[in-house]
Amino acid sequence: MENLDYSKVIVALDNFSVPMAEEIMDRWRSQVYGFKLNHLLYPYVGKYHNKIFCDYKLFDIPNTMCTVIEHLITSGADMVTVHMTNNKKSIETLKQYSQDIKLLGVTVLTSWDNEDVNNVYNSSLESCYNRSIDLMEDNGFYGMICSPQDLSVIKHTSLKKICPGIRLTPGIDDQVRTSSAEQAFSAGADYLVMGRSFFNNKQ
Repeated sequence: MENLDYSKVIVALDNFSVPMAEEIMDRWRSQVYGFKLNHLLYPYVGKYHNKIFCDYKLFDIPNTMCTVIEHLITSGADMVTVHMTNNKKSIETLKQYSQDIKLLGVTVLTSWDNEDVNNVYNSSLESCYNRSIDLMEDNGFYGMICSPQDLSVIKHTSLKKICPGIRLTPGIDDQVRTSSAEQAFSAGADYLVMGRSFFNNKQ
């Protein structure tokens, strides 16, 4: 991945300690798009940096989600993930924040295979995306989180496609629907979320 455009990479800092996350962010912030932080890291390091993607996968009653998002806006977060299996009314409630923070919809995790999708939703992957894309487009979402492998079943949309599951080489781990960075960009990804693959590539 020597020719990878790192300005389109969001570096995932899951499982790092606060000191290590701060060191990584200080080193790479001028070269990458931003950093993905979870609930454990953001309260400690997120507010000191720009372009922070809070991977919270919000799924709750509207009031609770609104409270969390308002806190993230106040503290300067750039993006937040919302799980699209919530009901229509809950998603519509978040539209009021679409000008203040980039809302990103999560439909199906990259750790799921097609059997998981069918067992949980009793629906196809394509049908799940069609529903969530309609909701995202109607409610001011900036983009969607999707496996690079899912891009082939996603209908035309202006939503930004942000893809985790990037691997240097094929292998078996906790993510099932994966691809290389080159394959993801060729398929239509706008940004890549890279954790292990980013750090392994920089060694």
